[in-house]
Amino acid sequence: MKRSLMVWAQYILPQRLMSIVVYHATRSTWPAFKNILIKWFHKHYQINLDEAEEQNLSNYESFNAFFTRRLKSSCRPIVGDETAVISPVDGYLTQFGVAKNGTLIQAKGINYRIEELLGETTSLNLSNQFSYATLYLSPSQYHRVHLPISGTVTRTRYIPGKRFSVNEATASSIRGLYCHNERVITWFKTNAGEMALVLVGALNVSSISIHWLGEIISGKPKVWDENKNHARQYKRGEEIGKFNLGSTVILIMPSDRFTWHSGLEQGQQVKMAEMIGTVTLAT
Repeated sequence: MKRSLMVWAQYILPQRLMSIVVYHATRSTWPAFKNILIKWFHKHYQINLDEAEEQNLSNYESFNAFFTRRLKSSCRPIVGDETAVISPVDGYLTQFGVAKNGTLIQAKGINYRIEELLGETTSLNLSNQFSYATLYLSPSQYHRVHLPISGTVTRTRYIPGKRFSVNEATASSIRGLYCHNERVITWFKTNAGEMALVLVGALNVSSISIHWLGEIISGKPKVWDENKNHARQYKRGEEIGKFNLGSTVILIMPSDRFTWHSGLEQGQQVKMAEMIGTVTLAT
């Protein structure tokens, strides 16, 4: 009962107002405020500072700077060759597999459509079957997003929406959760076919940042088409974005050239740069 109330209370919460308040609070540089907030968060969520580039909590200029902290490069070595697909984030693999007839699984008994997630009839050459992985980022985890395989940016779409929590309780209760929430979708051309990364906003997520666009502030829908002559190319493992507070990433891959790693299990924790599958590259 308590869990249900917490989920359905989100319908009446002033989500936008809460995000505005959180935005300003988490970017405050007032030492007396930001240091207390950072120290509480560090202790409450047992953040592993051994992995962070900056280990002195007082040196972070704001809570958001701490939340989006960089890791030492040695902490996430990129594994395998170009055929190895790596996890784009540190997160929990809540769902993964092969979608059929354009349908993805959100939670047990709850499905949603690819065109609803992307906000359009899919432009990916996926027909009705593709591979996908849903990765939930908990508050204690690293919140930067990296590229699973090398690729060239072709397009980015921002879709405004709600900011429901994306934890397991909400995902198991609200149909079309990821299709309702604010999100940023980026398409990539790779040697294994077209790929999309969907960064889904959540309760209190004050914004999403994309490497080549900067911070995307909530507003009207927008699409950025890349100039084919100057399209940005990113190597496997390069950073492409970050959540200014946590959320979920959905990876979409063509299934005809992609195979999941045999050791993966639903619900397991994975780290950025950990191999989650392999691809057959075009010759």
